[in-house]
Amino acid sequence: MEPQQKPEYSAEYFQKALAKAYQSTDLRVENFRIEVLSQNGENFCSVIYRVVVEFRKSAAAPLETGRYILKDLLPVVAELGTNEKTMFEELLPAMGAILERAPPSLGEHKLSADCLLAEAANGKEVYVLEDLGALGYASMDRFRGLCREDAQMCLRKMAQFHGASMILCQQQPDLVARLSPSHYASGLSDPFAQVIVLGGTEYVADVFAQELPQIAHKMKAQLPDGYSERIMSVVDPKNSAFNAIVHGDLWVNNMMLDRSNGNAILVDFQNCFLGSPAIDLQFFFYTSLQLEVLLHQQDALLQHYYHSLTDTLNLGGYCGYLPTFGQLMDEMQRCLYYGYYAVACELPICCASAEASADFNVHTFANPQAMEMKRRQLFASERVRQTVKAALLTFEQQGILEMP
Repeated sequence: MEPQQKPEYSAEYFQKALAKAYQSTDLRVENFRIEVLSQNGENFCSVIYRVVVEFRKSAAAPLETGRYILKDLLPVVAELGTNEKTMFEELLPAMGAILERAPPSLGEHKLSADCLLAEAANGKEVYVLEDLGALGYASMDRFRGLCREDAQMCLRKMAQFHGASMILCQQQPDLVARLSPSHYASGLSDPFAQVIVLGGTEYVADVFAQELPQIAHKMKAQLPDGYSERIMSVVDPKNSAFNAIVHGDLWVNNMMLDRSNGNAILVDFQNCFLGSPAIDLQFFFYTSLQLEVLLHQQDALLQHYYHSLTDTLNLGGYCGYLPTFGQLMDEMQRCLYYGYYAVACELPICCASAEASADFNVHTFANPQAMEMKRRQLFASERVRQTVKAALLTFEQQGILEMP
């Protein structure tokens, strides 16, 4: 079912929102347009609207045009709790201020869309954001995956995000401590984790049971307790050599590119938490890269990320010893299990075909029969089968499918 425009998101709603954002009680909306953007199979957590508003900040002020995105989190997601309001209201502005103080050689420092309004109460979360599309940013091809050049732009922005958060951890540790831990910090008990993670892993094991019988057996032997313990260990910041604010959901759809200026930007901050930056790197690599890039260019991409990270730390005023490239590589190995989770459970959903996406929404996860049929569609994709198989063989060589 397609999401419908909600009556409360009217010209009057935006007049109040913009009056608050611009601190102008005389602000008046003169023209207003709203359209639903959410697509099934792409955005399971919220309904997204694009809004164009013509307004005057006072009766004598010139007419202005504002282009915005309204993000209305689905109640089932909002009730689980997110860190997005804290990120938009406190942490992202503080991280942006750190980057703004850095020398111009750091380059474009914008991390995210500006947030004009954030409301969270009674199991509901709503955000009014600037429209990044109006600023020249565009979405990427989630079906094909990223080439090396696009991946480098994304990794540079990821490094700025992580680096600014590491500086913030030094300067305002109490602020960062306001973030709730990863949803996986207490295991895989919530209904979404059981379907997506445990159910997804079991399905992959069945898909490759004849082709890769030993691997399939090891995958099933870890379910559920061994798997849960490994994920909990990965996301626990006490186990990291160094920590940053982890985005928690960095894949193609949560990054946008302005190719004309060589810039990337991040969207969706509901899953942020403190942890190893390698968590974001593993998730990004195993959900978003073209297979050839994933298999043969990871080391070069990690070098690119590391140089961008150290540049951000040096230019942003980080104190103390910088993390070494060896430490980053050690973290990548320690967090490789997160790549295993990402490729088996998230990649098939992330690059779902238009046909598979047509009737794929949050309600699908609650219907075992519908989810079984959907997974068959997802694994009809040649990219999914080839990437998952190649990754499983790599994980087997690395020994991460062995029980501790």
